[in-house]
Amino acid sequence: MINKDKIRLVTIYDTGNHLILTAKAEKISFPRDFFRLKGSDLVVVKGKDFPLAFKGTQIYAIFEYLTGDRVKYNTAVELGSDTQWNFRVADGQMLEERRRFYKVNVDFDGTADYYIHNDEIFTPPEPFPLHFMDLNLGGAFFSCEACDFELGDTLQIRFMNGEMILMTEILRVQKDEHTGKIKGYGTKFTSVSLNQEEQMSRFIFECQLAEREKRRELENKGYI
Repeated sequence: MINKDKIRLVTIYDTGNHLILTAKAEKISFPRDFFRLKGSDLVVVKGKDFPLAFKGTQIYAIFEYLTGDRVKYNTAVELGSDTQWNFRVADGQMLEERRRFYKVNVDFDGTADYYIHNDEIFTPPEPFPLHFMDLNLGGAFFSCEACDFELGDTLQIRFMNGEMILMTEILRVQKDEHTGKIKGYGTKFTSVSLNQEEQMSRFIFECQLAEREKRRELENKGYI
């Protein structure tokens, strides 16, 4: 059963591991359930601009606790409006690894204000332009033609029209196997606040919707 007093946030995904929505503890409630099923709790998540969902749509919800524990519940939508989602949870599965980092293909630009190499800070006259190709809640993959970064370098980056400012560490330098030219950098975010995580979750979901729509258009035209 859910430890209701220790919840930090809940994140909801569809059966294809696509992020649907995320909400902080203050947006989650457990009202009295007149149709209570033994051994289950009714969960109500409130917010705004939620995606609509049909009753019975299969989902899974991951509850994250202040202790760092994460528990996954397989369930189904009972109410899925643009301001409120209801579902029931019973027995959950404790997750040993953080599996919230679901990647989405993206195509947008950002900047790097500065970077740190061997404990030395380098600040360019103008921010380095970055081009993002993959994004998840744990990190990003982007290219930068203005500078060659190295493993372990740390950057302050901006994206989402400059609203998202994060520190990220270079974990992987991907090169073209034929030319040796750097194609991009795989990175991890070193610190993300809950508010930033929620903003990115919504942005990633919007990117997923745009990607699906683009694929649907290509399928309708017979290109794929």
